[in-house]
Amino acid sequence: MKGNNKLNQLLKVCEGKKELLILPHNHPDPDSLASSWALQYLLEKKAGVSSTVAYDGILGREENRIFKNRLQIKAVGLRSSHFRKFSSVALIDCQPRGGNVSLPDRVDPLIVIDHHPRLKSTKAPFTDIQPDCGATATILVEYLREAELALPPLLATALYYALISETQHLGRDVTNRDIRASTYLFPQARHRLISRIEHPPQNREYFQQLHLALGKTFTYKTLIGARLDDVTYPSFVAQLADFLVTLRRTTWCFVTGRYRQALYISLRTTHPKARAGRLLRKVIGKRGNAGGHEMIAGGQVKLAGMSPEEKKELEDTLFKRLFKELGLPEDLSPTPLVEPEKK
Repeated sequence: MKGNNKLNQLLKVCEGKKELLILPHNHPDPDSLASSWALQYLLEKKAGVSSTVAYDGILGREENRIFKNRLQIKAVGLRSSHFRKFSSVALIDCQPRGGNVSLPDRVDPLIVIDHHPRLKSTKAPFTDIQPDCGATATILVEYLREAELALPPLLATALYYALISETQHLGRDVTNRDIRASTYLFPQARHRLISRIEHPPQNREYFQQLHLALGKTFTYKTLIGARLDDVTYPSFVAQLADFLVTLRRTTWCFVTGRYRQALYISLRTTHPKARAGRLLRKVIGKRGNAGGHEMIAGGQVKLAGMSPEEKKELEDTLFKRLFKELGLPEDLSPTPLVEPEKK
């Protein structure tokens, strides 16, 4: 098991620190929230460091709200005053200057732990970037096991759910390390609670947004895509992509949606060795930020200052670049997934 040297280095870099601000990525998902909580627990027990988990953005997806509330995760909304109060910052499931965490340029992190490919901008006294893991939670589970810390039931449940949600029940971008971590957590997790989180009751707005999204979805051979315009929460873009890629005979899914002043982008594939993250970085280029693994990728582009025409042109360009990378004609004639209702 990897982790002994890294665990020692992590604890050493925290020597003399009394407080720490832990930042998951913006609009955090279960993996980033559970991993942040695990780091908080580890450093409190082994280094005597107290910490606060704070996130920017919203928990728009019902699953993520219930996950935080039912598991009693003490994460608060990020404020500018946090950076005045805390002299040390840890980034979890994200990296500095990566475009998906609200870290001021003047602040350099003390700790960076992530399972996405390393960015050139990632520098810190302690870094543990392991893209061979399917979830950041796996890295934290290995730390906790090396530290021989017994897990509170709710933390074990959070970490287990993080693993199965990030890897779609160990079926996507999964490694033996993820499987070992999940096997360790399985008997400690509260599975009835997991079922309630995984299948939450949805409000009417969710079904209304889903209805509109399906009306904007198209297919072409083995590709399915959607341009959603404005969405009520940014993680709906990824949520829809996970849903659409299940269409029979689909191998690629590409979804874009606008939230406030950013375009959110999700790429999915059924190919286990497709390098989706690398592909999306090529599609977005220097326009924005992107990252991911073999079968899943996400990115965003800032839209501030753009006119409606420029926003449309940007999305046109992204779709055409994707078509080109997949060997499809740029001017393809898509078929609507759902035929319009006849009046």
